[in-house]
Amino acid sequence: MSKGNATLTRIASALVTLPVYIFGLATDMFYSLPVLLVSVVISLICLYEYYQISYRDEAHGPIMWFGIAAGFFVNVLMYLYAFGGIRFVRPFDARAIFVVFSLFMTAILIYHLFKRPLRGGVYSLGVTVFGVMYIVFSFSHVILLKALNNGIYYILILNVVVMINDAAAYFGGVFFGSHKTNFEVSPNKSWEGYFSGLLFSIIGIIITNHIVLILSGVKLFDMIEAAVIGIVLSVLGHLGDLVESAIKRDSAIKDSGSIIPGHGGMWDVFDALIFTTPLFYYYLIIKGIV
Repeated sequence: MSKGNATLTRIASALVTLPVYIFGLATDMFYSLPVLLVSVVISLICLYEYYQISYRDEAHGPIMWFGIAAGFFVNVLMYLYAFGGIRFVRPFDARAIFVVFSLFMTAILIYHLFKRPLRGGVYSLGVTVFGVMYIVFSFSHVILLKALNNGIYYILILNVVVMINDAAAYFGGVFFGSHKTNFEVSPNKSWEGYFSGLLFSIIGIIITNHIVLILSGVKLFDMIEAAVIGIVLSVLGHLGDLVESAIKRDSAIKDSGSIIPGHGGMWDVFDALIFTTPLFYYYLIIKGIV
């Protein structure tokens, strides 16, 4: 496929999927259950792709159904913790999340001891647990973001910056990229692409922050803080992309999947958000947003 056709396919896919994604994050219908659905679908598909990438053979492969089940319960618990005050859920103790992880670890160790080959056990256990922790636990923080005061605006800011960063880096690399970074993990990326992403991330967060203020009267960040956050999210977004690239390179594949035409797999699309979402959330918590 030519660069022009690939770009058109990429844009068309975004135009089709973005409205559904935005609606799921933004709506408060049904006690904000759509945000749980969005997190479950995205995080578990990303986890499945990661498990497919990581599979070597019976002795060196993730215990997939354990990981998928644990990932589902992590999402549900994140939702119950975030929206624990709603009518059909009693106030929720956050320690239940650690209970699930403890039970998950116990069950997977027992299962592996009696049902899986002992050879390659460290690899299988490591891959299974890492996927749940890195992909599902990280991305499910979008549920916690939604539950914050003015949470939808913070989700908007985060997604705008990460998506602009990715798009600007892609197009900057395609049209202007001449100086390769030569990073071993992703040697074809260019400095022009990275700096395009950085520049437009700063512009994007400042404009979005101002639009939110004009339309809603809610001031999220002052201009200097917004610019600094834009820089940090840009860098972290690129690091998230490089983490995924490293794992894919280890398996000698280009894309994590093919579920989204023009973009590849679900993890290819959300790699930066997986990396940035929890860090952005905890910055807001430290800042005093509740």
